[in-house]
Amino acid sequence: MLYEETLYSKWIILLLLPPLVIMPIGLYESFATGQGVLIMTVATALTIAVILEAMAFRVRIYEEGIFLSGFLGLFIRKTIRIDEIEWFAVREGWTSCPAKIHFTLPARACVYLKRRKGWDVSFSTNRPEELTEVLRSLGVQRGA
Repeated sequence: MLYEETLYSKWIILLLLPPLVIMPIGLYESFATGQGVLIMTVATALTIAVILEAMAFRVRIYEEGIFLSGFLGLFIRKTIRIDEIEWFAVREGWTSCPAKIHFTLPARACVYLKRRKGWDVSFSTNRPEELTEVLRSLGVQRGA
């Protein structure tokens, strides 16, 4: 692995914290009364998985491609092969990359990947300088 970064926002975590606390309480109450245990167990497991997935996302760069995923990598994930990238651009501010597929959380900058075919992809980063060096070392051209 050439590069790895995990992005999260304390505000999003605080926003998602109440369901993480309330769902297990509901599950306990379901067990205590003996009613709706199966439904509550499934709902709690799915809710916790979705919340953990949405709390953060990871950027991993290997020699063959870039792997973007949610925190757990269950539902949110995208792989972009290096040879699919026509050029990349690093822009200041995490909302300044208008790609059709955008992985975003508050960060210092965003990276826009112009693909040769398929939808362009962008994602947030707190380490744009390091990410630029890694992409350049892989032979990806810097663009507009």
